[in-house]
Amino acid sequence: MTQNVRHTSAQLLPYLLAFCLTFWVFASHGQAADSESLPEDVALALGTLIDRAQDKDPVTIQNLRPLLDFAQKTAPLRDDWEVPTLHNATGAYYGYTIATPVERIVEHIYHPELPPSLFHPSVVRVGKWFEQPEENIPQLWEKLEEGQVKVIRWEELEENTPDVNTGGYYTYQTDRMIILVAHEGKKYLLSVSKQQEESSVGRKGVVIGDDQDWNYFYTDEEGLTTGGLGWVNSYMFDSFSVTVLSADPAAPEHSRHVMFKWVRAGWSGMNMVRPSHVRNGCKRFAQSLVWLMESDRLPELDALVAMSTRVLAMDEQEALTTLRPYIENLRDLSSEDSVLSRRSFQRILNQDNPLEHYSLYAKQSLVMKEFLKASVGLPALLAVNLDDVLVSFLR
Repeated sequence: MTQNVRHTSAQLLPYLLAFCLTFWVFASHGQAADSESLPEDVALALGTLIDRAQDKDPVTIQNLRPLLDFAQKTAPLRDDWEVPTLHNATGAYYGYTIATPVERIVEHIYHPELPPSLFHPSVVRVGKWFEQPEENIPQLWEKLEEGQVKVIRWEELEENTPDVNTGGYYTYQTDRMIILVAHEGKKYLLSVSKQQEESSVGRKGVVIGDDQDWNYFYTDEEGLTTGGLGWVNSYMFDSFSVTVLSADPAAPEHSRHVMFKWVRAGWSGMNMVRPSHVRNGCKRFAQSLVWLMESDRLPELDALVAMSTRVLAMDEQEALTTLRPYIENLRDLSSEDSVLSRRSFQRILNQDNPLEHYSLYAKQSLVMKEFLKASVGLPALLAVNLDDVLVSFLR
């Protein structure tokens, strides 16, 4: 048993009060003034879909109709909707538009030869299938006919990026259900996820600089990075979501993405999550997806497939050799960062291989993320382009 566990209640009380106060402040800030309770039939439809993700029962148009109508007609009327608690988890809503057609988003995000997390670099560190689905989702979408409901299921392993408030990051398994439906002349893609079990214990990570630059560092040390809470054994007890992607009713050449998400996380069985935390997490998800999908510098699909195929073929030594310039740039950057400049992080960064605890897939994912950043004009810590990937790495 570690020394951290032997804190007395009196010793822990100031930290707990400070932490809860911090969460209360974040929860009170930025709440939409025009929020309204979610319609009851929509809430029931959401609960049914979450259940279907795990019990594998059939999904019918009757299950979907309230949610489809809401996404197309009602959701855009307000900036925010109050989402009821479900399975003791805290819920939130976020809706936004992407200035590109739905078809383009579907063919990128669900391309069978691209990693499932490639276009979500702000929220997912690594994501992969346990077994790749046999169905080709972009092809199913293209051939979808009126009244059809297509359901595709698989299991994923996900590890998220560090939380912007606490620095904690978590690994967990999810059931994923994709629903393609053509209803009243419109096509919809619904993505439903449900965490299978409690996550791994939270580990200390760092959001480096502006979160919108997608720069993160991960340690193997359990706890939270926030000062005074390094001892906390935190967990994501549960999380689940339902999203609806469709053409924007106000501009059909653009896309509308409606998100509902629930999270139950904390420690000692206590849920520390507030609706504003969940909504801000949805905004974080949206930021990177919008940036990539709206960029006129995003490489063509063939180039992305070639890049990911090459990077995923790297072994440990090749991946580490590729990331050496990244490590040096990270060290240079760390002295100016308020968190990375701490002695505990400097000890890790000054090791010969500060990425030693990164899995091979995490290293490969990092190379792919840096490639995307450089491609779309974000400051990259690894100056890598398509020629580097396809030519230089083939030596």
